[in-house]
Amino acid sequence: MISIQNFAKTYNKKHIIKHSSFKIPQNQITFLMGENGAGKTTFIKCVTGLEKCEGEVTFTQGKDCFVVWDDTPFYQNLSGVDNLLILGDSKLTKKEVIHNCQKYVDNALLKRKVKHYSYGQKKKLSLALVALLRPKYLIMDEISNGLDFQFSKELKKIVLDLSKETTILLTGHQYDFYNDIIDNLLVFEDKKIVMLEKNFKSEKKKLETIYDSLY
Repeated sequence: MISIQNFAKTYNKKHIIKHSSFKIPQNQITFLMGENGAGKTTFIKCVTGLEKCEGEVTFTQGKDCFVVWDDTPFYQNLSGVDNLLILGDSKLTKKEVIHNCQKYVDNALLKRKVKHYSYGQKKKLSLALVALLRPKYLIMDEISNGLDFQFSKELKKIVLDLSKETTILLTGHQYDFYNDIIDNLLVFEDKKIVMLEKNFKSEKKKLETIYDSLY
């Protein structure tokens, strides 16, 4: 679980995010909704310690947190597999890394330098890295962008599988992708972050409808 108490973020004495308190449940998938510019990326940076903020952010299982950004940075002049060896579990051999990542990235692509990857291929490499690291907390920003239809279907299964042992926070705007996989819904309201829905799946609501009603 991630416990957020009296969280706030200001720039030049102006509140970007007003004081908010909520909890991101353990081993579930929580979605953060907000308009462009609402502060979703700023919130992620604060939670992960990349920016300072007010309040307390507590990771109950230790801060084993990994972020998949919309464009996760890699070493561009190294191959995919070399990136995974450097950034992933150092105990694994190259052969083991390739074997463990085959369902995300094929062997031919892993051998190519990342600078030759497409946007979607970099996303797949990011997912392969998540599979190697298996963090306790996973934050994914716009994870469905740039993926073909078939892999988008597979990605849903991957995220659901990861949530069995990982606390996951998602953000994005392709709501049809997220509708049937999220458990909880956080939203921005008057610059505060509030828990709008728990047990989202059982409510059978649509993110598109909720977005239209809020913004």
